[in-house]
Amino acid sequence: MAKAFGHFRERGGVRIVQDGGAEGQASSAGSVMVRVSLAVAALLASAPNCPDLYSLAAHGFTNPTLAARNASAVPVGSDLQVTIDVGAHNPNPYPIEVTAVDYDLSLDGAPAFSGSQQGVTVAQQGDGGLHLGGRLAINSAIVRNLRPGQTVRYLLSGLAHVASPAGLPVDVAYSTGGAFVIPQFLPAGR
Repeated sequence: MAKAFGHFRERGGVRIVQDGGAEGQASSAGSVMVRVSLAVAALLASAPNCPDLYSLAAHGFTNPTLAARNASAVPVGSDLQVTIDVGAHNPNPYPIEVTAVDYDLSLDGAPAFSGSQQGVTVAQQGDGGLHLGGRLAINSAIVRNLRPGQTVRYLLSGLAHVASPAGLPVDVAYSTGGAFVIPQFLPAGR
């Protein structure tokens, strides 16, 4: 037989709190629930948006690719400025951010320079561009071996740092290459 509390009966698993001793426990449990609810709300607010997570869960994450589009070398003061235009392709159905790109460049198999550059946001199933470059001192061994009009093969390799939609950083190794022609007017002092 059910007990009566005041004017109400305890039924169906619902607990009716009496005035007095058990009330303090209920209010403390209520404040814990409020704190937990606030913590969950803060966590959800800091998470990536739902369409990105849905796309990630439904389609997975495919690494972006980096490929050289073209390259050039121009004299700048007493240096040779080499610039490689690189395309970043995002095959995913959601945008991604390439936060930075670390790179090493070699010319005809000889290490030339290294660098790091801020990245680019790439639209869903889209392309973005980066200009990676560095300067070679005119008196360096690598430049002394170059001749005006010579075609030089280059290899660009390194890591692209990508912020995935799940909030996890992903490092993508890449290697791409091509060739460019040494300008007719090299800086003096070689």
